[in-house]
Amino acid sequence: MLIAALAMVMFGCKENPYIASPGSDNDQIPDTIPSIADPEPSPDPEGITIPEGTISVNEAVDIAKSLPSGGVTTKTYYIKGWVVGFGRGDSFEQDFPKYGNDFVYLSARQDGYGLKRFYCYLLLGPNGAKLPDLECIVYGDFIVIQCKITNYSDVYENSGDCWAMMSTNEHFKEKFGDVKPAETIYATCAEARAAALALASGSSSTDIYVVEGYVQSKGYDATISKGQQKFIWMDDKLDGNQVFEAYYCNVPDGTTPVPVGTKIRVTGHVMNYSGTPEIKNGDIEILSE
Repeated sequence: MLIAALAMVMFGCKENPYIASPGSDNDQIPDTIPSIADPEPSPDPEGITIPEGTISVNEAVDIAKSLPSGGVTTKTYYIKGWVVGFGRGDSFEQDFPKYGNDFVYLSARQDGYGLKRFYCYLLLGPNGAKLPDLECIVYGDFIVIQCKITNYSDVYENSGDCWAMMSTNEHFKEKFGDVKPAETIYATCAEARAAALALASGSSSTDIYVVEGYVQSKGYDATISKGQQKFIWMDDKLDGNQVFEAYYCNVPDGTTPVPVGTKIRVTGHVMNYSGTPEIKNGDIEILSE
């Protein structure tokens, strides 16, 4: 009897080799997933253009894990994965028609198995376009998103803009057409200004701009928040005017504002913000002080 009791204790305390699926309100995700090893990503499906250098959800999560809490990558990534759930709140139905964004969980596995999830927070359509309806992104879609990566208190997600650029969803293709990967355009402040103001108000460029110029005293704001400087106005000459704005862009060390008079390079998507030509949430590189 003693031996039998010990056996019951040993087997009764054995660790369950499966754990609950993390972070999703979608009941189509498997209830349990292997906890021993994360399976390899599913093969890419046909019928979708995948930009060169695109990484998997597993790779994106590994990058996020390597960051300190609150840390953000300076690089913008293309990330590919399968839609396996949604993180929609109570007010989602009333908010969606106004904002056109969604809250999506991606997995590297089509079947939803695997420990790693990447959270697309406030996911929009290509180049920041509003999602016109909820049929554009549905469970089971394979999508390619574009964003920076952050570790938000151990939630691995995008930082700032998150755009669904490509999808296997036929309705998505019908609404947005054939979206091509962004090109990199090198521009002066004057050229970037003209390109931004040529866009519709509230729109961002498809292409990535690399803009060089000098930090101006006019309109300057040294406030740092989460590694980003609030306002930096740029011009092609040292003592110039408010020609082009870097708005909440990532500064090199995350704590020290870029001084007036510094020559910098800003990389990101140009935007027409109600008549203001800017790059929002871009990356700043110091060329000379």
